[in-house]
Amino acid sequence: MISEIDPHGLIAKSLSAYSRIQVFDSEALGRLKARTKTFESGSYVFREGLSSSDYVFVISGYLFRQKQTLDGYRQNVSLIIPGDMVNPESRFVNSLDYNVVCAEKSSIIYVQRSEFEELIDSHQSIRLALDLRTIAESRQLREWLLNIGGRSARTRVAHFLNEFAARTRLRGLSDGLRFSLPMSQEQMGDSVGITPVHVNRSIRSLVESRLINHANRKYEIIDLDGFRQAGQFSERFLLVDDLPH
Repeated sequence: MISEIDPHGLIAKSLSAYSRIQVFDSEALGRLKARTKTFESGSYVFREGLSSSDYVFVISGYLFRQKQTLDGYRQNVSLIIPGDMVNPESRFVNSLDYNVVCAEKSSIIYVQRSEFEELIDSHQSIRLALDLRTIAESRQLREWLLNIGGRSARTRVAHFLNEFAARTRLRGLSDGLRFSLPMSQEQMGDSVGITPVHVNRSIRSLVESRLINHANRKYEIIDLDGFRQAGQFSERFLLVDDLPH
């Protein structure tokens, strides 16, 4: 289906976190034509090594960027949320070095490369926002590496949940205290480098410590400061607000 991109301003809102997006920038984004496709949970949007000729954005649903070893071990290396560009590297290279898999049913839009590049050439604030988002994503990747390599299982899980709460709050998708996590404990384990059993134990420990409530995939943070301390979490790495003057 061909439609206008971002009719509700989700992508413009996500970009405005990094650069001042004016009304005419948002209107230009909204006029782009896009092809929409829906993927079921567990489906692959991209496979490692395959070319991606269009720019791709998430309108609804959550996805993982994922690496996989030859013997089948999976490691999620980042989480893609609504409003994000799925394949930011496509501005510079023709293929991706990771898989993109849906954590839940997701709607994706595809914008022709030539049309989108014409837009960013004529709207410098959009170009700047995309560049700064690249920096933000590299900061997030380094934080995920630290989480996997330097923290206990309980701390890893608490950090992951804190990050999800903060990112969805900043995007206007939750209030930052109550949220539904659209993924299994196995997928969470693939994100923090532990087994589903250790994920379950870690969540139970956080509940028993009266930091969160948890039922099915719904979470409520009841002690925000304590929960952030449990995850050694600061949302500063999610922001790019320290630009040189």
